Amino acid sequence: MVRGLVATVVATGIAVPTAPRPAQAVDPSTIIAVAQFAYAAYSLYSGSKSGELTLEQAVTMMVSEVRRSEQAIKNHMDALTVAEVRGCTEHAMLEFVESQDFPMSLKQRFAQDATACVTAINVRYDVVGQNFNFEAMRDLGVLLTSLGPVALAARAQANLQTAQLEQYLIAAFAKMQNTFQVFCHEYFDRFALPIPNEEEVWQIYPELYIPGYFQCVEHANGPMAGRHEYALWRWGQFAGYRDPANPGQMLNYYPHYQALRDEVARRSLSGILAAALTELRS
Repeated sequence: MVRGLVATVVATGIAVPTAPRPAQAVDPSTIIAVAQFAYAAYSLYSGSKSGELTLEQAVTMMVSEVRRSEQAIKNHMDALTVAEVRGCTEHAMLEFVESQDFPMSLKQRFAQDATACVTAINVRYDVVGQNFNFEAMRDLGVLLTSLGPVALAARAQANLQTAQLEQYLIAAFAKMQNTFQVFCHEYFDRFALPIPNEEEVWQIYPELYIPGYFQCVEHANGPMAGRHEYALWRWGQFAGYRDPANPGQMLNYYPHYQALRDEVARRSLSGILAAALTELRS
């Protein structure tokens, strides 16, 4: 469970924009791997603050996670729609795995570059948010949550204070949470009806049951991850869900809402934000 990374903005501290490119679909397994990296990275950083791990132990384990998750993280970055900030993120991945061997002067340079990349991503998020470009906002959110623990660890290695960056990340992640949330809903499948007007159908066939769904998605212009399950609807209202413990019996409620929501959250920006905030506020 660890993902993230970021770092260096080049000598000027500014990423050079490149031409936009079409979005590519991100494989669900890639999202899960990247999310797992992030969860682990924040946990390791938190452990170094609480004394459960030394800073050296935490960084060593983070570097191991970076190497283990490197291909999944690269796959995700290759699919990003926001090209301007990919460069500093990719640079950070390369530099972080060697950072323990840097002399102090280079550790400080790396930490400052990583911090600059954090602020560049956050500012870019606000810019694309003005146009309600949710796809780009999600891309940037994943980058920032991935970069956060690396930038914090880099600053700690360089003997630079981390409290201000922690507060900066908390504010940024809380802002993103307002847009990217997991919500669940239920609906019946109108396309299963023999004619378009479902009211007429139920008047003609008052005992008719129609398949419907329970679904959880990540908010804002479509899900990063989602799942649905069938149930039965009658007259547009939930009528029952097959009891998994008693075949042939129906429940008058859907028992898996929380599990369904949790599964989607684990594979979405919403879940990563929640986990990162929990660790940063601990």
